[in-house]
Amino acid sequence: MMLRILRALVAYAVLLVAVLGFPLLLYKFVGPPFPNGLPSFEQVRDVLTAPDDGTLIIAVLVHLLWGLWAQFTYTVICEVVAKLRGRHLTPQLPGLRTMHRLAAYLVASATLAVLVPQASNAATHPPVVAMAPLHPLGQAAGIAAQPEKPIYQVQEGDSLWEIADEQLGEPRRWPEIWKLNADSSQPSEQRFTDPNLIQPGWRLELPTDGSEQAGTNSATEQSLGAHTPSTSHGSTPSPPPRTDAQGPAESQLTETVELSSGSLVALAYAAGISTAFMANRLYRRRRRVPPGPGKVVTITADPEPVPEVAELLRAHRRSFTAKQRPMPSEGELVRQADSIDVPQHVVIGQDPEGEDVRLDLDGLGVGLVGPGAPDVMRYLLLDLLRQSSNYRTEIIICTELAEDLFGVPGDELGKLAVALPGLQVTDSREGAIRQFEETVFLRRRMVLERESSDMNNLRQKDPGEALPAVLLVAESQDPAAAVTLPPTRALGAGALFLGPWRNGMTCSVTAVCTVLTVEGRGAHVIASARLFHVGVNEAAAHLRQLASPQQSEAPETAPNSGESRPEWAGPALIRLVILGHPTVYVRNREHPVALSWLQLNTLIYLAVHHRTGVTREQLTTALWPDDSGKDIHNALRHLRNALASASEYKNTDAKRASFIGASTTKDSAAYRLDPQLISVDLWDFEAALEDVKATAGSAEHVTSLAKAADLCTGQLAQGFSAEWIEDQRYPLTRSQADILTQLADLLAEEEPERALLALERALKLDPDTEETYFRIIGLQLQLGRRDHASRTAELLRQHQRGLGVAGDYQTEQRLGLLLETSSVDRSIAAKP
Repeated sequence: MMLRILRALVAYAVLLVAVLGFPLLLYKFVGPPFPNGLPSFEQVRDVLTAPDDGTLIIAVLVHLLWGLWAQFTYTVICEVVAKLRGRHLTPQLPGLRTMHRLAAYLVASATLAVLVPQASNAATHPPVVAMAPLHPLGQAAGIAAQPEKPIYQVQEGDSLWEIADEQLGEPRRWPEIWKLNADSSQPSEQRFTDPNLIQPGWRLELPTDGSEQAGTNSATEQSLGAHTPSTSHGSTPSPPPRTDAQGPAESQLTETVELSSGSLVALAYAAGISTAFMANRLYRRRRRVPPGPGKVVTITADPEPVPEVAELLRAHRRSFTAKQRPMPSEGELVRQADSIDVPQHVVIGQDPEGEDVRLDLDGLGVGLVGPGAPDVMRYLLLDLLRQSSNYRTEIIICTELAEDLFGVPGDELGKLAVALPGLQVTDSREGAIRQFEETVFLRRRMVLERESSDMNNLRQKDPGEALPAVLLVAESQDPAAAVTLPPTRALGAGALFLGPWRNGMTCSVTAVCTVLTVEGRGAHVIASARLFHVGVNEAAAHLRQLASPQQSEAPETAPNSGESRPEWAGPALIRLVILGHPTVYVRNREHPVALSWLQLNTLIYLAVHHRTGVTREQLTTALWPDDSGKDIHNALRHLRNALASASEYKNTDAKRASFIGASTTKDSAAYRLDPQLISVDLWDFEAALEDVKATAGSAEHVTSLAKAADLCTGQLAQGFSAEWIEDQRYPLTRSQADILTQLADLLAEEEPERALLALERALKLDPDTEETYFRIIGLQLQLGRRDHASRTAELLRQHQRGLGVAGDYQTEQRLGLLLETSSVDRSIAAKP
């Protein structure tokens, strides 16, 4: 608040100086803008024909200054009138765009603490209470359809901040425009995926003034299909819009996942924990420093998730397989989860008909009793914590109760709370109650001071204010909770109690987490429902995963491995390329072999596991994760026939299967690709790594590195999204980038151009590793290409913006040192 008052005072001072002080100074030192009388024709002629002693140019400048003052004062007056009428000035004043923006910004700042709430209220209709009977199609009878939202066409130099300022009267309402138009189609087959990047000619939908913010799920839940029916209890938020990929049943039901432990969670919950794991993995990749020239490069697997997280990760991946849709990249999933929408409700379970049971967070007051109550409470808290990014939710709980629920020691809880902005852990029960009361009191005052109807209306007026959904978690036997808990409806706050709650709803939960009895206001909503729940060990693992370093990542930039390749002329009949886009070549044939997705997937899996071989069960699980009853022998037969037909191979040994052999052991058969008929670029790369290791420190080391670098052609099975590939892909990508980086380090002094090309290839393979950018910048500066180095630095910043980590202090500090050191060296070299 003090910052806003200071901003308003500064704006007042600037306006007073510009509108009143400036003309007084001009009048005092140069006189009025108009002469005492009109000059005669002879006087004008004499001035124009006489030698110029500076008088004429001074007079022109003086009148130009008076004209600029008059134009600015006019725009200020227009803006003040517009503010008093409660609307922004439209259309723009012709020819005064820049001056108008400055005047609008100063007037908006000056009136922020006084005029904006009243003006906004004057232009906003009071909220409509939905008491009228509903139309059969869902619209309240007697209420007219909402008018179409206005459309704005982007002009050169526009930004969302400026559009919100000019069209909505408040620049901080830009997130509303972004939410309305995110991922929308634009001209030239472009999509609006980055709020920092808009193009002239794009058409953006604008929010209508005075419309209440609809209560919807977060963008994460909409993208995962976790949808709820339009029936609500208490308040009446609208359901999220149905996408084209959803059927009628899917739009009303939340997909569920039953875990091996017996826990039951929503698919959106599983996806949230899975996405947290992916965000942590992307964060590690981005901060990874490639090994130096003397280090051994090996193919090492990424750290495996703990079993409690791995099960949710598998469920998340299989949800896309079940819908026959490719799974988005990890970066895309993380970006989709980065929402700014505050959740309006929580899905607590499903009723006997399978429809969602949801509770509004605003004014929530529920007590849980019975043997299954702690498991249900754990799920509800974690479900809200997974949505806590961008200050969307906040849970207030004391350390003692948090230890019992999550099974995490108090010291570790404090560290987790620092990493999770949505978790507020207090030392005592009384401290949790006091913090909750202070939050509610502050919100009530904010609603009154800004003349808002409720918290949603306040969020709409000031999108830049952090107003998360707040939940107090306590034990109902606490005397403080029973006596001093204030009413919280319409303030975006609620409470959840472990034990009976006499002032709201009390729900008795059985050991299998079904509702036995329920009493109190809104009891019919939850009667006989089966509630979502997780055990204490799972809750601890999920909480730790959510608290891992998370960054909003953008989609990974896939390396370009689709360059044209020469015909395969090697000794093997078949050449399988899996580093990059999977391709099968036949010796001395121009075109690659056309195989089905299943056949390519089989070849890739066998190629990756060629050292150990794979059993029938392993291969079946990899190809059909959800159906182990498929006939793998039939699939292998079709694959062998396809390869034989394409290569015209004649098998002369009836006892030996062609292309894919099986070595029989005591327990089972192990399938392998026949290395005499099939060669694989991955095998060559692995052999090259061994050569690099063997020649370390010798004169042949650079040669072996160069041979290995020639095989660094792309991600493993680029374009394939099979479940097993995701675990194998990045280790291979990382090892290729490391080989290229080591080669560049050895070539940097004698062959900097060749080293630069190697680093650029490494950057294509692994664009998240910042160290590669720094090394490229260092080489470019070494070659005297400062402009190129600056462009590379800007590319790094753009990539950071895509990852949601723009302005990272460590990165900017290192860039500054690199570029500034180069400038100092150049200045020293230039001195005689």
